[in-house]
Amino acid sequence: MVHQAIQDGIVTLTLQRPHRLNALTWETMRQMRDAIADLGADPEVRALVITGTGRAFCAGLDLIDLAGTEDIRAVVEREMADSLNPLCQAIAEAPVPVVAAVNGPCAGGGLGLALLADITIAAESSYFLVPQVSSLGVVPDAGATWVLPRLIGRARALGMSLTGDRIDAVQAERWGLIWRCVPDGELLTQAHDIAIALGRRPDTVVATRALLDGAMSAGLPDQLAAETQAQSIALRTTDALASITRFTAKSQRDRDSEA
Repeated sequence: MVHQAIQDGIVTLTLQRPHRLNALTWETMRQMRDAIADLGADPEVRALVITGTGRAFCAGLDLIDLAGTEDIRAVVEREMADSLNPLCQAIAEAPVPVVAAVNGPCAGGGLGLALLADITIAAESSYFLVPQVSSLGVVPDAGATWVLPRLIGRARALGMSLTGDRIDAVQAERWGLIWRCVPDGELLTQAHDIAIALGRRPDTVVATRALLDGAMSAGLPDQLAAETQAQSIALRTTDALASITRFTAKSQRDRDSEA
């Protein structure tokens, strides 16, 4: 149900239930969570790409999983705690940079998974949809209520959530819901290229993600202190010191040539 491949240090997790528009089962969620948790143990892995196969990215929870269930509420409560929520947290706190490549319809829980990535790009033919309120009479989940207002503000987040309107990829880019809308045929190539770029400095990307996420609830003094601490850690790395040395040397050469 989830295919894993690695190329150039980039792991690609592909949802493979095209006959169900890559709708999530509880088992699929657990497979993805475990795969992401294992990434930090392999020093060769530099970044992660999440995408879907076929014509959809992910249609959210496969409601067939609930067919014949006597106590739907009990099952949903248990599986959200045991399967869905840990997956969302695994993406948001992944040990490597995460790129979501949205190749088609992205709805319900699938929207949460896509938008929790560090960078989300989408094919021109794709769209985003929050159907829980308008179609099912339940509330948005998979982190959607956390990430949507942070990305597009309260008014648009409520509009998407309450009406169930489709937001196409072009509009999603215009709103800031995603980083970039790209031609369908270039989606995976561009996602891979972005992942390679982020993977050159994975620790710095992860630290920057943590700073930006924490900033929403921090006062300025606390945020400045967090930046100072993170900067101190970054400056302990050979890569940072070498990059700064190269930059300062070039600046000095440029200044000397102008003198």
